[in-house]
Amino acid sequence: MKILITGSSGFIGSCLFTFLKSKKNKILGIDKKKTKLNKQNNFIKCNFLNFKKSFKIVNNYKPDLIIHLAAESTLDNISNKKKYVLNNVHVTKNILKISKIIKLKYFIFSSTASVYAPLNKPIKEKYIKKANNIYGKTKILNERDIIKEFKNNRTKYVIFRFFNVCSSLRKPRIGEFHSPETHFFPLLIQKIIQKKTIKIYGNNFNTKDGTCVRDYIHILDICHAINKSIHYLKKNKNNSLILNLGTEKGLSIFEILNFMKKRFQFSYKFTRKRKGDTDITICNNTKAYTKLKWKPRFSSINRIVEDEIAWLKYIFKKGMIRKSIY
Repeated sequence: MKILITGSSGFIGSCLFTFLKSKKNKILGIDKKKTKLNKQNNFIKCNFLNFKKSFKIVNNYKPDLIIHLAAESTLDNISNKKKYVLNNVHVTKNILKISKIIKLKYFIFSSTASVYAPLNKPIKEKYIKKANNIYGKTKILNERDIIKEFKNNRTKYVIFRFFNVCSSLRKPRIGEFHSPETHFFPLLIQKIIQKKTIKIYGNNFNTKDGTCVRDYIHILDICHAINKSIHYLKKNKNNSLILNLGTEKGLSIFEILNFMKKRFQFSYKFTRKRKGDTDITICNNTKAYTKLKWKPRFSSINRIVEDEIAWLKYIFKKGMIRKSIY
């Protein structure tokens, strides 16, 4: 299959590019910036805000499937609403317009658990969508545009609502390299290795230990789910899907810290929680299992930590250090 991945220089995009290529697909990666650590043999630098240039690239390539991952997603940057509107709403509208013109067969979109209203129980796809930050709000608009655009044409789609994606692939070793890094697991492990104090956002959440609870899913489980969704689209040409991807097992920040204390000595301090952070966000993944026969197999805290440590050592060996926001 000919697949085009937008945002192929990002964490999920760079992992997925390599994973799907190993399944003997033909892959083209497009991003507005080049990846520093994972060179892609079929890559074009392009910003989809430039409709004329991006249309020419996509039309020449003629993909069967577009996997749209490109987005502004840093919660620590939610005050900059213009970047979210441009990079999420306008970019997606351009990609949908291109998809319609070229009569695209299949479309996969990366949405987020941030679209849901805060809820202290495992979240199902049918639950109320009411985002409390600009990131989630733009993803809700994206989903609406996708459903509307593909309602009366032949393009079939899967919308994935990812929970907290983390860790790294092993062969080849690929992981997160944001600048600056804002996600908890990579920051936690880097601070521990560097013997620096870890900053924890908030200890006054409405949870059993006061720290927020999140559903962390290994990137390899994400890649397997997307691969299964490709096979689903090919076999079920009359059915589109919206699916949660998570583990159904929430971990609080304190639970993760206590796990890490068994292996390392480190210090941490609390600061006020970030705007937009919810108390508990846990996935109900029953629909993904029912439709795709998928379940997470690599998302234990042991595997997540082991692969994240290996990735950190790998980038240190390359002479690269991730900047952090604190």
